[in-house]
Order: sequence, then structure tokens, then C-alpha cells
Amino acid sequence: MKGFYVFLRTRPLAMISAVFLLTVYLAMAFAEFIAPYSPGTSFPQMTYHPPNVRVSSRGITAQEARTINPVSWNYARVKELHHPLSLFVKGEPYRLLGFIETDRHLFGVADSSYPVFLLGADNLGRDLFSRIVYGSRISLTIGFIATAISLFLAILFGGLSGFFGGMTDWSIMRFSEFFMLIPGLYLILFLRSLLSSTMDSGQSYMVITIILSLVGWPGSARTVRGLVHSIKREEFVLNAQLEGIPSVVIIFRHIIPQMASLLIVSIALSVPGFIMSETTLSYLGLGIVDPAVSWGSLIRRDISTLSNLSNFPWLLSPVWMLLGVTLSFNFIGDALRDFYDPYHAVFKRFSLRTMLSRITGRFMPKVEGGAQ
Repeated sequence: MKGFYVFLRTRPLAMISAVFLLTVYLAMAFAEFIAPYSPGTSFPQMTYHPPNVRVSSRGITAQEARTINPVSWNYARVKELHHPLSLFVKGEPYRLLGFIETDRHLFGVADSSYPVFLLGADNLGRDLFSRIVYGSRISLTIGFIATAISLFLAILFGGLSGFFGGMTDWSIMRFSEFFMLIPGLYLILFLRSLLSSTMDSGQSYMVITIILSLVGWPGSARTVRGLVHSIKREEFVLNAQLEGIPSVVIIFRHIIPQMASLLIVSIALSVPGFIMSETTLSYLGLGIVDPAVSWGSLIRRDISTLSNLSNFPWLLSPVWMLLGVTLSFNFIGDALRDFYDPYHAVFKRFSLRTMLSRITGRFMPKVEGGAQ
């Protein structure tokens, strides 16, 4: 990890991505504290309220706005009405991490006379920032859980197929190819449409996770199978077989650790794919439904027409968060792939300045006085 951190410093995009993802996951873990309101808290008189946080000579404030047209929901800011924002303000009570009772939130208006909308409000006057923070819990965790289950299935079936070969190999590979023949998105939509549409949020979360896991394992299983097939011929594996160690122990204790670098890169690149799949299902109405919140359900509910985007552009905030998380995982995955590349251990990565200085130092003759 120390070596990877040093390598990460040479990749600014990967470093920024790591900091961004760490921030997002911390906000997800402490959503009740970070978000000023619960995801269901509504201010009916402030439908489609624009972001009202301002930085002025008075500090950071929440500026009041008045409705000009209640049909198109146009607002005008009131110049002299500012409410200063404070840290650790008193608000709605909650249980931090599920067991710490408190009513303190990271920021808000101290006197609670006017709500603070960091990213604006939706069609029911609910704070969009709070809903994005709470929605990240489903969108981000479903990516990791689906990746973990899919990777376990890939290691299990791919390891058995590559190690035993023969009829076992043929049966598992034909079974995986059956899933790979059908485009992943179509298969996900088909499996989800077969199930009941009246499931609650918890059931939908569990079903979507299982469906994504079942669809995602075949490609990784084929890769694991090829690696196991080549590693099982190594001397340390043959020695383990001669000692009478069970095959399952050999696979998971001696062979799988040799593929750790590939598995780490696979996780980093698979998580955004599962997040996008959940978002697609929720956007099409086959995923998470109210009262639960995910980024896909936010996009489906808020971005219904093009007029909404032109009149209320802050409704695109969940899209930007989804795009940022996806790109961050991809940048980190690229950095991990380059770090574990065998050529990286032989050919170090030099900066352009270092290369030029070495070239000039080698070919420019030295003169008296030490000048070149």
C-alpha cells in the first residue's frame, strides 16, 4: 500500500479520484449528520426552490427567495434577507450510526427560520442535497455488494473449471456462455420484469443485488479459469497435490492469492458498472421505489421533461454525482492496472523533466568550470 501511494502521487487524476471517493463514502456513512434534513422532509411552499447558499461580506448565508409565478415556479431573491449558516446546528433528531442519539447536523440555519438548499429543492420542496446524500447509501453499497457476490461466484466456478478441467470445465463454461449470449442489460430487465412490481424497498434492494450478481459473474469466471489453468502447472501447486492437500484448499489458499492483483483491479472496474445498472433499473421504474431513495430514483422523478432541465438545472445534480463516481472508479482502476503491470517493475515511469535532464546531461559535453 505504501508503494501504491507513492505511485498514486504520480497520477493526479487517480489521486483526486481517491480523495473524492473517500469523501463520498464518508458522507454516505454519516448521512444523518451531513444532510441538514431527512430525505422525506418537505417544504410545500418552496417547490423547485433554487440553491440559496451565498458567500458575501456577511459570510456564508442562506438567502431568501419569493415566488414570482407559482405556475412556472420562478423565484426572485430578496436582497436584504440573509440567514447566516452555522456548523453543528440543532435539527431533526436521529441515531448516528444506528445507536448514537443526537440532533446535531453539520450545517444549517441556526434559528431554523428559513431552510437551506445547498443544491436546490425538487418538485415537492425537498432538499436535493439531503436526498443525494441519503440516496448514495443504496447506489454505492449495491455496487460493492453485487461486485462481492459476483466475484465470489466467478472465483468459485472459474477456479473449479480451471483446476479440474475435463467435463467440469466444459459444463461450467457452457453454462457461463449461456448468460453471456444475452446482452447484460436486456437480461437484467427480463429477470426483473418477471418479479412482482409491488415489492417494498428492502425486497427491491435484495432482488436487484442478486440479479446484478448473477449477470456479472460469467465474464470474470472465464478470466479466472484461464489464470487457474496456467497457475496449476506451477511447482508449488504440484507439490501441494503430492502432499495430499484437498483441491479446494489448493485453489483458495495457493492459487487465488496469485491472482490478487487482477482481482483488485476487477473490483475497481466492476463497481461503477453495477452502480450504473442499478441506476438504469431505478430510472425505468424497475428498481428502488419511494420512500427509499437512490440516485436512479432521483433522476427518474426529477428529470421527467426537457423543460424541467431548462427551468431547474440543479435537478441534474444526481447525474453529476453518478458521473463523478463512475469516472473516479475508472481512474483508480487504470492506476491499479498500471501499478500491477509487470513492466512497471522493470521500466519506471519518469516525468518529462527528468527524461530531458538525463538526456542533456548525457550528451552535452562538460567544459571547464563545471558548466555544460
